[in-house]
Amino acid sequence: MELTSRELLSHLFDTAIDAVDGRHRVYQWCTKNQQLDFKHCLAIGKAAPAMLQGALDSNNTFNTSLLICKKNESSRLLRKNKDISIIESAHPVPEQSSLDAGDALLGFLAEIAEGDRLLVLISGGASSLVEVLQDNLLLEDLQEINNYLLSSGKNIHDINFWRKKISRIKGGGLLAHVNTSNCVQLLISDVRGDDPSIIGSGLLVVSSAYEVDEDAWLHERCPDVMGDSSNNSSIESHVIATLEMAKQAIKDEVEHMNIDAYLHDEFVDGDAIQQGKSISQWLGDAPVGVHIWGGETTVCLPDRPGLGGRNQTLALAMSEKLEGRDICVMCAGTDGIDGNTPCAGAVVTGNTAGSARRMGFDIQEELKKANAGTVLMATGDLFQPGATSTNVMDVIIAYKKH
Repeated sequence: MELTSRELLSHLFDTAIDAVDGRHRVYQWCTKNQQLDFKHCLAIGKAAPAMLQGALDSNNTFNTSLLICKKNESSRLLRKNKDISIIESAHPVPEQSSLDAGDALLGFLAEIAEGDRLLVLISGGASSLVEVLQDNLLLEDLQEINNYLLSSGKNIHDINFWRKKISRIKGGGLLAHVNTSNCVQLLISDVRGDDPSIIGSGLLVVSSAYEVDEDAWLHERCPDVMGDSSNNSSIESHVIATLEMAKQAIKDEVEHMNIDAYLHDEFVDGDAIQQGKSISQWLGDAPVGVHIWGGETTVCLPDRPGLGGRNQTLALAMSEKLEGRDICVMCAGTDGIDGNTPCAGAVVTGNTAGSARRMGFDIQEELKKANAGTVLMATGDLFQPGATSTNVMDVIIAYKKH
């Protein structure tokens, strides 16, 4: 039976997620490196529960493990394991649990002996989930700075630069607390360029040179110091899942289905509304088939934002120029979450804009209010795949049928 356009895009999203699944990617790496006898495991990030499970699946038997993940996302199987300490923390804005996780992290590392081999599993979200603050900074400062960063429209490289300046463990600062000379970290990349010093704000990697935008408000609040980054030579890093892997998996599946596939190399970033208008206009004269992009756009939030996230904003911004065309577009976060919603994004068609207007929505006004989610909920275009066990930024998949 032939898939509908929406079903096809949903299938392709699943294909992408399977290619970068945290459990599978860690299992593969550990199976190929079974000669390494890891005694301890540290897992931090959105995909941390899946990554830790992948390490356990490969017959690793750790003496101790520490899992730091989002609230309510540790699995029952992991919770039953008495050798695993679990800290469920806050994301995307840090809370007291993030500082508690920082204390637990330093305590965990202090107990690891020099000769013991440590496996570290890092994925996006680590920046919020665990923190040890610079002196004279309080939780209120941390929350104020993070709220400002998340609503500023800055890209993740800029955001993580400023996060490092207020932290004692980011930007390689955690290296000072690693006693063992035998440490390997596996990373799932949620940043452009897959730089280990940016992923999770680079807990175990000294920051590379980076020119950040000038921001007087942040300069006043962030101390001009970085964490201690001694002992960097002991850390072996492997990026095991990336956006490019996800995009390639989509292309391969499309071609397997005998549909023309176009993999676009350009990284989609910058303002979500402007990108939505640009891509949807380009699609008007594009060849028939499936077009694949990846990236991470930004949204500048008003004082009282509505419902939605960058992918819902991107999708709704596309909808007006798609009107009347036989084109279906998915904009979705590979972590399964978009903004302040439980959705990954949305799937819009040539009917979305007209449906929204008939319901009384002014699309441009709703975009200004960062309220794309409310419109797309009303039109039935939200996309909610559930937990994905990974995070390699966002995918845009367009199917032009005729």
